[in-house]
Amino acid sequence: MERVILCAFSLVFLMMGPTITGSDTGKQEEEYRARKLFVFGDSYADTGNLGKKLGRNIARCWFEPYGMTFPKKPTGRFSDGKVLTDFVGQSVP
Repeated sequence: MERVILCAFSLVFLMMGPTITGSDTGKQEEEYRARKLFVFGDSYADTGNLGKKLGRNIARCWFEPYGMTFPKKPTGRFSDGKVLTDFVGQSVP
């Protein structure tokens, strides 16, 4: 029984160790913060890569009215505005 209690206290101590000594974790998080979000296009993410495959003259998504709401110019996306991955990218700290 004493061995179980000793193991439990040791486990709690090991789990609390990083929280007690981690006073400078804010600097570490800022230093290793993700700066880019890589998205592979699917039905939820209109990444705008169609023009690279077909050429800008063939794909209609490189001409108006596509992209007039966001980002105010045609970008090769068939959506007119932000899509799910745009909102996810904005919410990532």
